[in-house]
Amino acid sequence: MNARRGGNALSRLAALALFAGWAAGCGYHFAGQGAVIPAATRVIAVLPFANHTRQPQLSQAISAAVARQFELRTRYHVQPELQGSDLAVHGDVRSVQITPVTFDAASGRATTVEVVLHLEAWVTREPDGRELYRNDDLVFHDQYRIATQQQDFFEEDSAAFQRLSAAAAKTLVSDILEAF
Repeated sequence: MNARRGGNALSRLAALALFAGWAAGCGYHFAGQGAVIPAATRVIAVLPFANHTRQPQLSQAISAAVARQFELRTRYHVQPELQGSDLAVHGDVRSVQITPVTFDAASGRATTVEVVLHLEAWVTREPDGRELYRNDDLVFHDQYRIATQQQDFFEEDSAAFQRLSAAAAKTLVSDILEAF
């Protein structure tokens, strides 16, 4: 009987070792344990994002929102220039599409539009410029209503751009901090 118990214990131990090996390699990790940012990092430069759209304020809003997210969520010193930084966050606003979604039945005018933002971002280690992170396909959506009466009209697109900028910054900084 003792030989049988030893065999069961050994098979259980082997199964546990096999499971532990599988779990360690399955891609899950604890939050904040990402490997994108080297341990020696003290200063992060959030550089102005390039802009390929007709919305000049959008790239500025995204760069500012990314810097704000790093300041809120980390202890790194965040600056807008490359000189003196350990890491640099780069970005490129590739496109913004504004598409009518719903229309007023009487006038035929759009009452709701959807804004789709497409950007790419990458992180480099400084001063050697080695790329540590890249995502070329960040896509964000938001909708806003348009007043049908002229006296009620106000520019909602800038508020939508601010919401998109905040969402993009939260996602991008999370991806960088969590090494996704």
